[in-house]
Amino acid sequence: MEDERKWLTLSAASKLLGVHPATLRQWADSGQVPSYRTPGGHRRFDAAELREFLMAASTAHAPEAAAVSESAIVETVLSQTRSELQEAPPAEDAWYSAFDEQGRERQRALGREVFEDAIQYLTHPDDRADLARNARRLGRAYAENALRYHISLLETVRAFQYFRLSLLKAITDSDIKEQLKTARHLRATVDTYLNEVLYGLIDAFENDLLGTRLLLEDLD
Repeated sequence: MEDERKWLTLSAASKLLGVHPATLRQWADSGQVPSYRTPGGHRRFDAAELREFLMAASTAHAPEAAAVSESAIVETVLSQTRSELQEAPPAEDAWYSAFDEQGRERQRALGREVFEDAIQYLTHPDDRADLARNARRLGRAYAENALRYHISLLETVRAFQYFRLSLLKAITDSDIKEQLKTARHLRATVDTYLNEVLYGLIDAFENDLLGTRLLLEDLD
């Protein structure tokens, strides 16, 4: 009967599924998870239906189910990383203080693009070669932004590692216990992708150094 259902709020339902509320909201909007509205317009979920969804996701072998599972962890991890970066900015680090607000905004924009491509790298294996090439482009963009503010290669790598470790820590600390094997797989895949970004960053610094050397030789 209708009144025997156990209704959950968005927050409670997302905890039951082990995903971020934003992820569950997207699933509900796309029809992947059934949801209902109260007369006041608040979203509610049937606990029994959510358990059925969990059971189906844990036993399914279709590629679509695997993609949904990975996307759930990715969205949760990225949300945790964003929160950590916002709550504890590295204000005392030399690379952070060297940027003005415009430079920091460029860094944030590049970070958002890295996040988006990381998701694509995880969920679209056939596109990984193209995404790896774009990762190197993003790395070069990171380097160009740092060079604009006369930040050294060492400090630029430290800045990137701060971002990288925050992301990987969020994956390692993921509380989605039922999917730890998948989480470990995601961590390794993200690490591979981020290596490509780092390679592009270092390559840009080397090219800048080479250009400086050639200029000095021309002046001799």
